[in-house]
Amino acid sequence: MAVRWVAFLAVVTTAAAIRAPAPAADAPVWTVDYGKSSIVFVGRQMGVPSQGRFKTFTARVNFDPSALPASSVEVTIATGSADAGNPDIEKELMRPNWFDVQRFPTARFVTTTIRGKGGNAYEAAAKLTIRDVTRDVVLPVTIDIAQDTADASQLIARARGEVTISRLAFGIGQSEWKDTNIVADAVTIRIDVLARRGK
Repeated sequence: MAVRWVAFLAVVTTAAAIRAPAPAADAPVWTVDYGKSSIVFVGRQMGVPSQGRFKTFTARVNFDPSALPASSVEVTIATGSADAGNPDIEKELMRPNWFDVQRFPTARFVTTTIRGKGGNAYEAAAKLTIRDVTRDVVLPVTIDIAQDTADASQLIARARGEVTISRLAFGIGQSEWKDTNIVADAVTIRIDVLARRGK
């Protein structure tokens, strides 16, 4: 009887192994052209729009529109590279009440899923971490892929999107800066990324 049970379990285990889907391979790797890409942030101070950008970031991009479960994006931003076009504002952003770059030198955006919405429209669900606080965000994005006119052996992709976050949810702007009558809580992050890969 024991032998029969062992044989039965062996058959079931083998059948399950046959039915189990193979792990999805990574989608193709794209190389980001940082000189032609940007991450911009837009807020409001005393009701007046204020815009800046992060001058330094790195991105690992694996993307295939026909294999979205295998696609992923991971972006690391140097918070100390914030350029607000005003030296006084930039110094303030580096301090503990804001990005506190000595303790938290980077922010990270890591996708969990990428969903197609039809045509060139997608939604990237991700974990966004700033000041060691992680929140779920959904970034609507358009991605256009074409042959690189400068190199027929390459494909070129441009991704554009924006998402609005609560700065206070990440602890950005503490002490007197929590007053949203001075600096609005809502901050919009806009991405414009150009990347290439071989065909």
